[in-house]
Amino acid sequence: MTPNEIQLPSNLADAAVAYLGTLSPAKRDAVTPAIMNFVRWYGGGNQIENLSPPKLGEYADGQPSGADGGERMKALREFLGFAAKKGWTETNYGIHLKAKKSPSRLKAAAAVRLPEVERLVLTPEKQTAMQQELSGLKERRFHVIEDIKRAAADKDLKENAPYHAAREEKAKIDGKIKELETLLKHAVISEQKECLAGATAELGHKVTLRDQKTGVVTVYTLVTTREVNPKTGRISPASPIGKAIIGHSAGEIIEVVAPAFVHRFTIECIE
Repeated sequence: MTPNEIQLPSNLADAAVAYLGTLSPAKRDAVTPAIMNFVRWYGGGNQIENLSPPKLGEYADGQPSGADGGERMKALREFLGFAAKKGWTETNYGIHLKAKKSPSRLKAAAAVRLPEVERLVLTPEKQTAMQQELSGLKERRFHVIEDIKRAAADKDLKENAPYHAAREEKAKIDGKIKELETLLKHAVISEQKECLAGATAELGHKVTLRDQKTGVVTVYTLVTTREVNPKTGRISPASPIGKAIIGHSAGEIIEVVAPAFVHRFTIECIE
């Protein structure tokens, strides 16, 4: 495999990381939040060749209107177009990321739209482990470059197995370095939680939910109407999600019902 070749990704998350690794630093920084937000919403473990057009339409319908939403859709269309061009998918799924289809569907999606989740959440331990891995890879890269130089001393590069093996290893290391650097740059470090044993959710509590379908973790704080700020996860007990949370305990499964679909969450922690 040459440095410009990309292995067939095993899932959606791998495909996103591989695509981001092909971009210039400026372009990568600009589009990473939109692409990683989509990956977490859809479920990074899903196979990219099996994306669901209706679900892609649901995601597009849930995005804000205007320039911001348009830029997000453009970034995703470019990503999915790249995947089709590379043969990762049989069709270009980007054509399904279109404008909202109907006011009723938009209303249903907006009723349960989650706050933006555009950064990877890491524990301090995971951050340290990733930083150590990155440091080790950079050191290994230095030694591989030396191996390439030594192997290149043999002018017959066409039949030079050590040279080509070292070049292939360097390509793999470069890809992993780009992946770790991108994830660490856009990550936020989670704070230590002190879950309240046996507590039921009520006004003032911070509640951690895990989407049973996508695995996405979201934290909400139940506040009064005057303090509501959906962008930061501050919601009222009168909201659809607030109504589903209130009075329930950690470990319980709750449902948020909208006209077009149902979201199911597990309450992981109440603080």
